[in-house]
Amino acid sequence: MRRRALVITAALLLAGVGVIAAETVTVVVKKTSVRRDRQFYAPAVAEATLGQSFAVLAREKGWVRVRSGGGEGWLHESAVTERKVAVSSQGPAGGKVDAQDVALAGKGFNPQVESEYRRKNPQADFAAVDRMEQLGASDKALASFVVEGNLRPRGVGR
Repeated sequence: MRRRALVITAALLLAGVGVIAAETVTVVVKKTSVRRDRQFYAPAVAEATLGQSFAVLAREKGWVRVRSGGGEGWLHESAVTERKVAVSSQGPAGGKVDAQDVALAGKGFNPQVESEYRRKNPQADFAAVDRMEQLGASDKALASFVVEGNLRPRGVGR
Protein backbone atom coordinates (compact mmCIF):
# COMPACT_ATOMS: atom_id res chain seq x y z
CA MET A 1 0.00 0.00 0.00
CA ARG A 2 2.79 2.41 0.95
CA ARG A 3 4.69 1.62 -2.26
CA ARG A 4 1.58 2.34 -4.33
CA ALA A 5 1.15 5.71 -2.59
CA LEU A 6 4.79 6.59 -3.33
CA VAL A 7 4.39 5.67 -7.02
CA ILE A 8 1.22 7.79 -7.30
CA THR A 9 2.89 10.72 -5.52
CA ALA A 10 5.94 10.51 -7.81
CA ALA A 11 3.71 10.38 -10.90
CA LEU A 12 1.79 13.45 -9.74
CA LEU A 13 4.99 15.36 -9.04
CA LEU A 14 6.41 14.48 -12.46
CA ALA A 15 3.13 15.51 -14.11
CA GLY A 16 3.33 18.84 -12.27
CA VAL A 17 6.86 19.43 -13.55
CA GLY A 18 5.63 18.72 -17.07
CA VAL A 19 2.87 21.28 -16.70
CA ILE A 20 5.27 23.91 -15.40
CA ALA A 21 7.69 23.27 -18.27
CA ALA A 22 4.97 23.23 -20.94
CA GLU A 23 5.65 25.51 -23.87
CA THR A 24 3.31 28.44 -24.38
CA VAL A 25 2.84 31.05 -27.08
CA THR A 26 1.36 34.53 -26.78
CA VAL A 27 -0.66 36.33 -29.45
CA VAL A 28 1.11 39.43 -30.84
CA VAL A 29 -1.60 40.66 -33.22
CA LYS A 30 -4.82 42.48 -32.35
CA LYS A 31 -7.05 39.56 -33.29
CA THR A 32 -6.66 36.22 -35.03
CA SER A 33 -8.59 33.00 -35.42
CA VAL A 34 -7.74 29.65 -33.90
CA ARG A 35 -8.41 27.42 -36.92
CA ARG A 36 -9.65 23.84 -37.12
CA ASP A 37 -6.92 22.95 -39.64
CA ARG A 38 -3.53 24.36 -40.70
CA GLN A 39 -5.04 26.63 -43.35
CA PHE A 40 -5.93 30.31 -43.32
CA TYR A 41 -9.37 29.53 -44.73
CA ALA A 42 -10.17 26.67 -42.35
CA PRO A 43 -13.15 27.28 -40.07
CA ALA A 44 -12.38 29.08 -36.83
CA VAL A 45 -12.89 27.24 -33.55
CA ALA A 46 -12.12 30.31 -31.41
CA GLU A 47 -10.90 33.89 -31.55
CA ALA A 48 -7.58 34.94 -30.02
CA THR A 49 -6.61 38.46 -29.03
CA LEU A 50 -3.44 40.38 -28.27
CA GLY A 51 -1.66 39.13 -25.15
CA GLN A 52 -3.64 35.89 -24.88
CA SER A 53 -1.47 32.85 -24.12
CA PHE A 54 -1.96 29.24 -25.20
CA ALA A 55 -0.36 25.90 -24.35
CA VAL A 56 1.49 24.47 -27.36
CA LEU A 57 0.50 20.93 -28.32
CA ALA A 58 2.45 20.62 -31.60
CA ARG A 59 4.19 22.54 -34.38
CA GLU A 60 3.82 21.73 -38.06
CA LYS A 61 4.71 23.58 -41.26
CA GLY A 62 4.50 27.12 -39.88
CA TRP A 63 1.49 26.45 -37.64
CA VAL A 64 1.18 25.94 -33.89
CA ARG A 65 -1.45 23.58 -32.47
CA VAL A 66 -2.81 25.06 -29.25
CA ARG A 67 -5.35 24.30 -26.58
CA SER A 68 -7.95 27.00 -26.04
CA GLY A 69 -11.06 27.24 -23.91
CA GLY A 70 -13.08 26.02 -26.89
CA GLY A 71 -10.90 22.98 -27.52
CA GLU A 72 -7.88 22.63 -29.78
CA GLY A 73 -6.90 24.38 -32.99
CA TRP A 74 -4.14 25.97 -35.03
CA LEU A 75 -2.57 29.44 -34.94
CA HIS A 76 -0.18 30.63 -37.64
CA GLU A 77 3.30 31.19 -36.22
CA SER A 78 3.32 34.78 -37.55
CA ALA A 79 0.58 35.67 -35.03
CA VAL A 80 2.38 34.39 -31.93
CA THR A 81 5.66 34.56 -30.03
CA GLU A 82 7.31 32.36 -27.42
CA ARG A 83 8.31 35.48 -25.50
CA LYS A 84 6.10 36.91 -22.79
CA VAL A 85 4.17 39.99 -23.94
CA ALA A 86 3.05 42.47 -21.32
CA VAL A 87 0.11 44.53 -22.53
CA SER A 88 0.20 47.71 -20.51
CA SER A 89 -1.03 51.27 -20.78
CA GLN A 90 2.26 52.57 -19.40
CA GLY A 91 5.46 52.52 -21.40
CA PRO A 92 8.85 52.22 -19.72
CA ALA A 93 9.21 56.01 -19.50
CA GLY A 94 5.62 56.58 -18.36
CA GLY A 95 4.37 57.23 -21.89
CA LYS A 96 1.10 55.80 -23.13
CA VAL A 97 1.03 52.83 -25.51
CA ASP A 98 -1.96 50.98 -26.88
CA ALA A 99 -2.60 47.45 -28.11
CA GLN A 100 -1.55 48.44 -31.63
CA ASP A 101 1.82 49.69 -30.38
CA VAL A 102 2.40 46.42 -28.56
CA ALA A 103 1.45 44.36 -31.63
CA LEU A 104 3.76 46.36 -33.88
CA ALA A 105 6.60 46.17 -31.37
CA GLY A 106 6.11 42.41 -31.15
CA LYS A 107 6.63 42.28 -34.91
CA GLY A 108 9.68 44.57 -34.74
CA PHE A 109 7.75 47.58 -36.10
CA ASN A 110 7.72 50.70 -33.96
CA PRO A 111 7.15 54.46 -34.43
CA GLN A 112 10.83 55.01 -35.25
CA VAL A 113 10.78 52.34 -37.97
CA GLU A 114 7.55 53.78 -39.40
CA SER A 115 8.98 57.31 -39.35
CA GLU A 116 12.09 56.17 -41.22
CA TYR A 117 9.95 54.28 -43.74
CA ARG A 118 7.77 57.38 -44.28
CA ARG A 119 10.90 59.50 -44.81
CA LYS A 120 12.29 57.08 -47.41
CA ASN A 121 8.88 56.49 -49.07
CA PRO A 122 6.96 59.78 -49.11
CA GLN A 123 4.62 58.43 -51.79
CA ALA A 124 3.41 55.61 -49.51
CA ASP A 125 -0.33 55.79 -48.87
CA PHE A 126 -0.69 54.91 -45.20
CA ALA A 127 -4.43 55.71 -45.31
CA ALA A 128 -4.85 52.83 -47.77
CA VAL A 129 -3.00 50.51 -45.39
CA ASP A 130 -5.25 51.62 -42.54
CA ARG A 131 -8.33 50.86 -44.67
CA MET A 132 -6.95 47.41 -45.60
CA GLU A 133 -6.40 46.58 -41.93
CA GLN A 134 -10.12 47.13 -41.36
CA LEU A 135 -11.13 44.61 -44.05
CA GLY A 136 -12.18 41.13 -43.10
CA ALA A 137 -14.09 38.15 -44.36
CA SER A 138 -16.29 35.68 -42.53
CA ASP A 139 -15.44 32.00 -42.45
CA LYS A 140 -18.49 31.40 -44.65
CA ALA A 141 -17.26 33.92 -47.25
CA LEU A 142 -13.78 32.36 -47.22
CA ALA A 143 -15.19 28.85 -47.67
CA SER A 144 -17.32 30.07 -50.58
CA PHE A 145 -14.28 31.74 -52.18
CA VAL A 146 -12.26 28.51 -51.89
CA VAL A 147 -15.04 26.42 -53.46
CA GLU A 148 -15.87 28.90 -56.25
CA GLY A 149 -12.19 29.36 -57.07
CA ASN A 150 -11.59 25.60 -57.06
CA LEU A 151 -8.71 26.12 -54.64
CA ARG A 152 -6.96 23.22 -52.95
CA PRO A 153 -4.30 23.02 -50.27
CA ARG A 154 -0.79 22.44 -51.60
CA GLY A 155 -0.20 18.87 -52.67
CA VAL A 156 -3.89 17.93 -52.74
CA GLY A 157 -5.40 16.82 -56.04
CA ARG A 158 -2.32 17.55 -58.10
